[in-house]
Amino acid sequence: MLDITEDALEELITTYARHIATTTGRTPDRSLRRYRDGIVSDTAAADRAACWLRLVSIVEIYAETLLRRLSGEVPSRPPGGWNDVAQGLKRRHNIDVTAVEGSARLEACIIVRNAVAHGLGRFTAKQVEKELPRKMRLIDVPVRDGAVVITSDALAGCAETCRVFVTALDAHPRP
Repeated sequence: MLDITEDALEELITTYARHIATTTGRTPDRSLRRYRDGIVSDTAAADRAACWLRLVSIVEIYAETLLRRLSGEVPSRPPGGWNDVAQGLKRRHNIDVTAVEGSARLEACIIVRNAVAHGLGRFTAKQVEKELPRKMRLIDVPVRDGAVVITSDALAGCAETCRVFVTALDAHPRP
């Protein structure tokens, strides 16, 4: 196992454990806050969304670091997102991330992360146009009124998906 893999796994475990430690035993926050576009949320939902963002970002940073490590150099320009990293791994190192265990579930986790990051949990028009909300069924993330609902169970599933993908990517055969 590569040192960067061990670091990524440690970050995933630590991030999720901190979330659990800080939210367990907390009385439910009944005060709801209204955000733009009529989105209503509470502190617990915001905590779960923040943890989800961090977990998926750790995986993306890991994959980008792996790409750099395998290239033996820093690419001429940094990747512009997950698709650039995946294409770089495929083009330069013949590693197809779609063939890595957990990749379909990770893709769905990335869609949720993007909905949270770019629309406070609501799907963007572009995501709806591409019918991406349908992929939420794969990871059991409910969609209500056009927005993702990150439950505690869904967050635990995201943490496990990220762990499985990072471990499988590390073990993936390299030329």
